[in-house]
Amino acid sequence: MLQLKVHGRGNAWPVLLGGDHPMYNRADPKDLSNASYSLCLTRKGIVTTEVLVDAGHGTIQSLITGWNRIPECICLTHGHLDHTLSVDWLVQSHWRREGEPSPYPVYATRPVFASLIRSYPHLEKLVRHVHLEYGTTVRMEHATGFRITAFPVYHGPVAAGASMLLFETEGQKVLFTGDLLGTLLRKNDLTKLEGIDLLVVDTNNRFPWPRTNHWSVAGQPVHWMTRSDLLESFIEKITWETISAPHLLTAGKEADDPYFMELMEEGSPGTQSFTVLEFLGSVTPRNLMPVHYSGAEDQKHHGEPVLDQADLQQWLEKVIRSAGVCSGTIMPEPGQVIPLG
Repeated sequence: MLQLKVHGRGNAWPVLLGGDHPMYNRADPKDLSNASYSLCLTRKGIVTTEVLVDAGHGTIQSLITGWNRIPECICLTHGHLDHTLSVDWLVQSHWRREGEPSPYPVYATRPVFASLIRSYPHLEKLVRHVHLEYGTTVRMEHATGFRITAFPVYHGPVAAGASMLLFETEGQKVLFTGDLLGTLLRKNDLTKLEGIDLLVVDTNNRFPWPRTNHWSVAGQPVHWMTRSDLLESFIEKITWETISAPHLLTAGKEADDPYFMELMEEGSPGTQSFTVLEFLGSVTPRNLMPVHYSGAEDQKHHGEPVLDQADLQQWLEKVIRSAGVCSGTIMPEPGQVIPLG
């Protein structure tokens, strides 16, 4: 049976020091954790295979107080601290148990792995990098039964190699978007993603503020499906060179050039998805799980309130229905285990 365990659902700073947030309980350490998850195969209630997806603040505490086992491998969407902070603890746990002959497997694009090693240089000899090429499906040798495909995303100029990760197992498809401002998908990629069972999606803000380098759910307040003037202005100024640069101006450029050459031949950057609603219209997931919510830019730049969990779910369901998309909404809780099939 496939299950998803939620280690954390928050953005880089769910509650700012000295502040508060209607979504997160500042008195509960679990609720201050960054977005991180385990995809697990179980048999008779026992976890047989566990794939960890991202590992920011709070991940290790969740692993230890939960099943207290070392996942078979980790997969990283990008190299920012709120997605990698717990990697050292994880790798050291594995290293002390298994010893030198068994480096810990890390699945990531080359730029993401390079970013990880720059942040934690002592890990280079303790891990084994499994390179993910964009758009190429890899059968995971360290997680029997799983296949993984990385697709590039734009998460700003300092998020080299940032990717959304698609996992396939037991007839199920789960897509983790990671953090992004826009997709970088070819038409054939959209076909592969169509009808996914669960979309774990960056919903940092409800409305656009491109400087955050994060997706918004809608294009603007009131007229949800229409891009705001601010978002349109940003999109008009970007070029393929701008949004592909974090992927290509790195080691391993030659291996991934064909992907971007094909992408650039299919249309302008403006045809990509720059809101969650635009993406939902392309892939029609069965269920949507919003994570990484902040809402600070909604309040600061749009005069819209930061929502609590119940109000965010109600609002999401309303805008999804208005877009004509038949997707359920799952609001995750830290420590929650969700059956997927």
